[in-house]
Amino acid sequence: MYVEITAFGGREFAAVEIGPDARVTVAVGTTPAGHGHETSFAQLASTSLGVPFEDVTVVHSDTGLVARGEGTWGSRSLQVGGSSVYEQAEAVVETGRRTAAAMLEVDAEDVERIEGGFAVAGAPDRSVGWSEVVVASDDGAIRAEGRFRQRGSTFPFGAHVAVVEVDTATGAVRLLRHVAVDDCGRILNPVLVRGQQHGGLGQGIAQALFEEVRYDESGNPVTSTLATYQMPSAADLPAFETSNSETPTDLNPLGAKGIGESATIGSTPAVQNAVIDAVSHLGVRHIDLPLTPERVWRALQDVSGG
Repeated sequence: MYVEITAFGGREFAAVEIGPDARVTVAVGTTPAGHGHETSFAQLASTSLGVPFEDVTVVHSDTGLVARGEGTWGSRSLQVGGSSVYEQAEAVVETGRRTAAAMLEVDAEDVERIEGGFAVAGAPDRSVGWSEVVVASDDGAIRAEGRFRQRGSTFPFGAHVAVVEVDTATGAVRLLRHVAVDDCGRILNPVLVRGQQHGGLGQGIAQALFEEVRYDESGNPVTSTLATYQMPSAADLPAFETSNSETPTDLNPLGAKGIGESATIGSTPAVQNAVIDAVSHLGVRHIDLPLTPERVWRALQDVSGG
């Protein structure tokens, strides 16, 4: 069981702009590397603005297009970067609402955002689309940019259980089952969360059983290739059993907490504890990571006097 701290360094830049064709560009200061930021940030903008998901383009990592950014680290991207996207999208909506109110000759308080534009509350036939609103605006586009600042860190938590089988003759460990329940606050996209859990589990289990950087007596690395640095394949891992609880935080408007590193925290000690538990009746109390067959075998030999 673990409690993690995420989003220390809680500020991030975002800009949201909608053009006369009602297509949206979102610029973010985070940099994804397979995290799915393009999907989740487009979801946020699409939902706030009421435009199709496919009409949103997310740009990142280009200093010619993004004014500033704090980057991707500390499981912070959705809760800080996503909240910034949400706030800027809502600011664009408010600007659009005021422009639409002038076009419809009503007070802004009487205008509601509908799919594709704005309408007078209670009179949906009196409406204008985003294209009309943008064309009527002062600059031919409606844009908002700024930084969201989260007032503190968030604390995801979870529990992992590993079931292993240890061959006492060879020291080989086989992971039979791994169950992970991780809480990352409110979940925006369950598929992305599940992907983060699976990736983290693969990394954390690999740390427990396979991966190690080793050096010779002169300090030269001897695990500098994938032939000598052990990494698991899909065949070495079971089908993971993952689930989530949802405990929203009040530190950001999304209620989100981090998930990117959660599975790496819970899985490694769960696997090591399971291996030690499997051989503890023989007198083994500790084995250094990674739990290679040789190390497990030597530990068993030590307690048996072999």
